[in-house]
Amino acid sequence: MRGHLRATFVAGLVVTVPVVATFLALRFLFRSVDGLLGPSVASLIGRDIPGLGLLMTLGLVMLAGLAARSFVGRRLAGAGARVIDQVPIVRSLYRASREIVETATLSRRQVFREVVMLEFPRPGLYSYGFVTGYTSREVDGDTRRLAHVFIPGPPVPTTGVLVAVPAEQLIVLDLSVEVALKLILSGGMVAPPSLRVREGPAVPNGDGEAFPRRTPGP
Repeated sequence: MRGHLRATFVAGLVVTVPVVATFLALRFLFRSVDGLLGPSVASLIGRDIPGLGLLMTLGLVMLAGLAARSFVGRRLAGAGARVIDQVPIVRSLYRASREIVETATLSRRQVFREVVMLEFPRPGLYSYGFVTGYTSREVDGDTRRLAHVFIPGPPVPTTGVLVAVPAEQLIVLDLSVEVALKLILSGGMVAPPSLRVREGPAVPNGDGEAFPRRTPGP
């Protein structure tokens, strides 16, 4: 009986906690966005209509988007960005917020370039990661191509670590981003029957050359 009650309670938690958490997050977001213009609109029309501030905010965002996509809007946005770039503290806040928005609005296919395995956190242990970009490191005239690899931590893929790895040390897998995310989110319970190393050209170094790809160790 005790085991049955415990299993029933756990099943109830699995069902209700995500629903309640989603509801609370949406309510907080609704109140925050609606509160931006809601009081001003209520003072103009003489009554408070829940959700009207949210609709007004979304409308202004759409108008700003239409203006930004026009020729004149792009010029004005560029000029405004250059002006903001001259103010030290405001510049840092503006750049950080813009990078966050641009990253959040990109699809996972655009953000995550390749699914890879790498020896992390120590040799002999392999972690799954996503290549997000490349850079170069020069030491005493020797230039090495480094890959930025984001290693998500299950069960929340937005948290993890970012490491810079020599590109030739990466094991590039023949997996889609969606399949890799399912593998990570499930803690390995939802995994393909085999992991195939992608064949073909190696990761480019930006100059038309290529690095040899590693194959998994024994």
